[in-house]
Amino acid sequence: MTMPGFSVRKLLATGTLCVVWAAGMFPALAGAWTRIGETPDVTLYVDRQSIEKEDNIRRVWELQDLKVADADGVMSRRYLNEYDCTYKMHRLSKVTSHAGPKLSGKKLFTVNETGYWRKIPPDGIFVLTYVAVCIQ
Repeated sequence: MTMPGFSVRKLLATGTLCVVWAAGMFPALAGAWTRIGETPDVTLYVDRQSIEKEDNIRRVWELQDLKVADADGVMSRRYLNEYDCTYKMHRLSKVTSHAGPKLSGKKLFTVNETGYWRKIPPDGIFVLTYVAVCIQ
């Protein structure tokens, strides 16, 4: 029995559009973010599905969710972090900062340049991802 005005094809198309719309409205939902650690100032998430390996280098998308907005009004940022597993260093690129938590709110800044390689401090938040992607 079919119901007037009901179409499975129409329902699937509408559902697909809703998922695409939600991913666009809530970028944090577009990736599979896994909470990897927290400090009094920030919660760090990684997209484990984005991990790329090339020799001793690991690349992974990370999301920082700040507890309090910084001086520029940033509450969250997403960036590509590269880790040198041999020399315990990292560098950021493709940084996008948002006014709301978990990449919501107005996009405030975008920096596409790749930063310099820096040593990973043993007590810093980046050591958490380093351990997750470099230590087998």
